[in-house]
Amino acid sequence: MIKPTTISTKMKLAGGLLSFVIIFIISLTVMMNQMSKKDSYIINIAGKQRMLSQKISKETFFIVHRHTNDFRELNTAVGLFESSLKDLLYGNDAKGIYAPQNDRIQTKLEEVMALWLPFRVEVEALKSGIEEVRPDMEVLTPRIEKLLVLSDTVVQRMVGANLSNIHIDLSGRQRMLSQRMGLYVNRYLRSANAQDLLVYADAKALYNKTIKSFLDDAAVKNAPEVYAIVKENNAYWEEYMLYLDHVIALESEINKHLAFVYEKNVQLLNAMDEAVWLYTDHSEAKNDMFLKFQYIALLIGLIIIVYAFVMTKEITEHLEGFVQKAKELAHGDISSFSGQNVTLSSHSEDELKEASTHISLFVQKVNLAMKDSEDALKKAENAVSQLQQLAEEVEDVIEDMGIDENAKKTFDKNVNATEDIAIQSAENLIHVNRMLQKLKKSLNAMVESSNQTDEKKEV
Repeated sequence: MIKPTTISTKMKLAGGLLSFVIIFIISLTVMMNQMSKKDSYIINIAGKQRMLSQKISKETFFIVHRHTNDFRELNTAVGLFESSLKDLLYGNDAKGIYAPQNDRIQTKLEEVMALWLPFRVEVEALKSGIEEVRPDMEVLTPRIEKLLVLSDTVVQRMVGANLSNIHIDLSGRQRMLSQRMGLYVNRYLRSANAQDLLVYADAKALYNKTIKSFLDDAAVKNAPEVYAIVKENNAYWEEYMLYLDHVIALESEINKHLAFVYEKNVQLLNAMDEAVWLYTDHSEAKNDMFLKFQYIALLIGLIIIVYAFVMTKEITEHLEGFVQKAKELAHGDISSFSGQNVTLSSHSEDELKEASTHISLFVQKVNLAMKDSEDALKKAENAVSQLQQLAEEVEDVIEDMGIDENAKKTFDKNVNATEDIAIQSAENLIHVNRMLQKLKKSLNAMVESSNQTDEKKEV
């Protein structure tokens, strides 16, 4: 791996890695919260399915034993259970419900669906049976009373016709049997007790045998009023017997459906309960995985922080070395650095190396300019001296030549102008040299000021 050599690259690397880890942790936390909300919502729906299965069974028992046709609660529970089961099994994006995320949940929900489909068929069949039997049950009491009235009339007619005590006793037993049948039929329809049905069957067989014997009895036939009521009683009995058989058959079917619901409800409830636990285990395993990712990300973040600390310390040491070089430059004679650079460690950052190179070049240029200025100043001073000497020699020659006074003045004037120019040039060079000296002093003063500030901070 290539190690970064610039301060900006090192800082960008550390900052970028740390930012990535922070963003990753935040994103993971947000995702965990969202997934936890969805998991809680789905677990709540799955848990509600258990309650709905119990509610369906409870409503069927209430409807059967309370003899009511109010299916509103039952229909609501059945519809909600089926729609929620389909959402859990196939997913529902609109409700935020995802499909099963592992094979175990998928298999368990398919098992619940396999139990639910025949369960729902039995519930619907039970509803249909109840709707069919309820109108017949509503007229059961009047029919029982009518049979009782006819049986009582037979007794009275036989007493009025002075039939034998045997006839009267048998007809009185018929009256009792009609009451007995009505009682045990009602009890069977309310409780579905098989013993009640057996008692009813015995009473029915005995009643039918007796009424048929009356029709074939010669004494009854010889009493027209008695025979007429017996025939009427028998005709109604035939109709009444078919009616009761139909009601009992329907009620038996309802009881079969109810027994199926009672038996399968436990299986359906247990399967749904297992599905809820599978959802819970899956959610907990997913949360554990997310937590592991968070711990790993935090560990990586700590490593990056340590790396940034080490890197910052390294940069600080290099900066201190750079400042030390600047102090050496400030305390030394600037002219002594004309032939060398301000060198730093080979492990220093590129920015510091570049800055030291620029400072070295700047110092060299200042020294070179000062040297050139001093050389030019010396040459100018020599030129002025030579010019003055030459002017004095020319004046001596002119004195010996006896030149006109006006010409002599003109010549002196030109020589003086030349001297002035030479002197002015020398003064300009002196001014430049002074400015360079001031620049040198300013550089040294700036470094000394920085040095004093560092010493104050250390104190």
